[in-house]
Formats: sequence, structure tokens, C-alpha cells
Amino acid sequence: MLRSRLLSAAVIISIALVFVALDAWGPTFGCQGFWMIPLGAYLIFGSAIECTQMARHGTLGNITWPTLLGCGGIMLASSIPAYWPLSGSAYPADCLLGKLGWPLAAAVLAQLGCIAWYLPRYQSHSDIFRRAIVSGWVSVYFGCCFAFAVALRMTGQSSWGLYLLVGIILITKFADAGAYFSGRALGRTKLSPSISPGKTVEGLVGGAIVATLAGMIFFKVCAPQVFGVSEVQISWIGIVSLGIALTVAGLLGDLLASIFKREMGCKDSGRFLPGLGGLWDITDSLLPASVVGYLVVMTEVIQGPGQ
Repeated sequence: MLRSRLLSAAVIISIALVFVALDAWGPTFGCQGFWMIPLGAYLIFGSAIECTQMARHGTLGNITWPTLLGCGGIMLASSIPAYWPLSGSAYPADCLLGKLGWPLAAAVLAQLGCIAWYLPRYQSHSDIFRRAIVSGWVSVYFGCCFAFAVALRMTGQSSWGLYLLVGIILITKFADAGAYFSGRALGRTKLSPSISPGKTVEGLVGGAIVATLAGMIFFKVCAPQVFGVSEVQISWIGIVSLGIALTVAGLLGDLLASIFKREMGCKDSGRFLPGLGGLWDITDSLLPASVVGYLVVMTEVIQGPGQ
């Protein structure tokens, strides 16, 4: 099991590094996130597909088409500002929708579309209404988390946005690892035993400490070396806030995935990655972390070139 887990992790990390390198030094045609957006779309849309597969084999039934159409629509809307330069002009600064207005409007339409999909088959006291609600939720959850990841990638100058996105991912995963090892070593107080018996309060605190240390190294030590001391402004409050916020967000994303899997009677979200499970088992903590990370960055406690 450990060998399979390490091999799968090595494959995922290697693929991710290739896309990071392409986004940093490859041809981007003037588009921020030209290479990272397809990678994120694959991982997140793949996670949504796994949700529909679990629902089909669980108690909910088939919700595949409305869910994936809605999620895909939100993702496409999220990518409009990023790929706008392919039209030959920069994205208009005075656009009333801004950059997040597109996916937010698409999210409302996706939720309504899922309701409309099931209206012809609605019967009182049936599972149809539950299917419509869950279908819309999956569409909006995965699609909007993707939208915030894209918005984070487009923050500031191109290289700074990429640095931010990679930093949020690394800190969140360090928080996961810190919570796991500190929980195993020191864990006594169960956090949510009915959902995930292995989660403890001590693990949560350990994860927050590790995440804060990782954030300090990545943003306080490395960022000034990469971009220049005068270009990066990061407060200690920002580092601590980011570490704690990402730890809590990652935990909630993990617990949410665990609840869904329990409700659908599944141990893992899929079998795509031996030893690790499916794609959602990889992205569960990263999805809400992308939203929380973007919100923390927008408070300007972390500032970089062009921000």
C-alpha cells in the first residue's frame, strides 16, 4: 500500500511540475494560466465525474448529465477572462462582470438548470428533488472552486499569480501532512469521530503549525529572493492567517468528501490512483483552500508584483 501510495504521489507531482514549468517558461500566448488552467480543469472536473459515479452506484441514482453540464459550463465561464487575449485584445478592465462575475452567473444558471432537468419527472415524496439539489450542489461546488483557483492564478503579474497558486497548494498539502503525522503521534481528542475517526484536535493544531511554517518559508523567505525585496510585502499576520485558514479549509473539504462517500457507501472516490484513491481524494482539501487562499490574498496582507 505504501509503495503504491508513494508511486502515485510521484506521478501526480511530476505531472504537476511539468505544467508549472510550461506555465512559467512555455508559450502562453499572452494568457495567464494558459497551461495551469487545463490541469486544474482535468483534476477538478475529474473529481466531479467521480461524484456522479459514486451517486450512480449509491442510493442517489444517476445525476451525471445535469451535473457535468453545469460544472463544465461554470468552468468554461471561469476561463473567459484568462483566455480573452486569444481574441487579440486584453480583457477589458471596465467589464461590468469583472473576472468572477462570469462563473457566478453560470453557477446560478447551473443550479436552475439542474432543477429544470428533473422537473418533468418530479413526484411528491420521491428522490427526484434530492437528485436535483445534489446535482446542482456538485456543479456549483466544483465549478466555483475552480473559478477561484483561476482568479488566484490571474492575480498580479503572471509570475506572481503562478507563485501564489503553487504556494496555496503546497501550504495546504503541508497542512494535511502535518495534521496526519501530529495526529498519529499526539492525537487524543477526536474531532469528528462519526465522519472521520482519525481526525483529532491535536492533529488540526499540528497541521496549522506546519502550514504556518511552510507559508513563512515560501512567502517570507523565498518570495523576496525570487521577486525582489521591494516587490513583495507580506506581514506576519498574513502568514499566520493564511496557515490557519488553509488548514481549516482543507480539513472541511476533507470532511465534506468523507460525508459524501459515506452517504454513497464508498471508501474512496475512485480507483484512478493506486494507494491514493481517486482524483477527489487528492483535490478534496485543495478545492475550498483555493477559495480561502484567494480571499486572504485579496485582503492584501500578502502583496506581490502587479497586485
